[in-house]
Amino acid sequence: MRSYTLKIAGYTILFSSASDRLSLYPSRSQESFITNDKKFDLVINVSAGKASVHSSSKPVFRAPYVEEINGIPVKKSDRFWTVYTHGEYYLVNTTIPLSDIDREALLTIRPGEKSWDLVIDTESEEVNPFSYPLDGLIIYYLAALNGDIFIHGSGVEYNGRGYLFSGPSGRGKTTLASIFGKAGARVIHDDRLIIRRIPGGGFNMYNTPVYENEESRSSTLDFIYMIDHGSDNFSSATGHSESLAAVMSNCIQHNWNTNLIGKLTGSLLELVTSVPVKKLLFVPDITVIDYIAGDG
Repeated sequence: MRSYTLKIAGYTILFSSASDRLSLYPSRSQESFITNDKKFDLVINVSAGKASVHSSSKPVFRAPYVEEINGIPVKKSDRFWTVYTHGEYYLVNTTIPLSDIDREALLTIRPGEKSWDLVIDTESEEVNPFSYPLDGLIIYYLAALNGDIFIHGSGVEYNGRGYLFSGPSGRGKTTLASIFGKAGARVIHDDRLIIRRIPGGGFNMYNTPVYENEESRSSTLDFIYMIDHGSDNFSSATGHSESLAAVMSNCIQHNWNTNLIGKLTGSLLELVTSVPVKKLLFVPDITVIDYIAGDG
């Protein structure tokens, strides 16, 4: 197809081929996010070609390619993706490590504009413009430029309340999502979430397309828990400064732009002053559900 539109976390994103020979296709994880909405928050113009960065562009942020193996981060390569500035534009040059035919890509971001460009160096006449790591990079910069929050965490809706569990890798985010899911809760996501303000007050959390056959989900956000394993279920309240630091430490962020850092900090301040944040030590069984349900 020449174009298709995704609706993710309330954002409507149109991917449009800039070439007659290049077809676009969504992955299976994206299919339920396809929409017929015509009011776009962002249009990404996709073309095939060399992902060349101009020599006058300035590198500002580099990320190595790291895989998590048995819960331990292992660096596979020093070169994964790099962010550059070119005048007022941001350029993101990335390899595409999970593809045999797509070598690398260059995303041109125009802050304040609703049109970005994406060039993919590929051997194919059919590409997925939202494959890893482009999916996370596009969502991150769209959220960051809008002052929204992209966070590592699991979210569930249980008895009409939305709970976000966050913390470093291995602290139990997926475990809690599984426990709540088996008890009939609606799991929003167990890995990464977008948090956005609700017009009139409050916040919603949204999933992003990661797994095959995933459905678009959202919930109000009523409680935030910073989690760790414990011998008993126990929670304790945190002050605003501690809450801000704890939540921010688990946000997905590229700390090179003071404007984006300021937007994130302002959004997080608003979040932690309106949504209760607590520390939670938990036992990984069904008893944690009753404890949390009675904790609020």
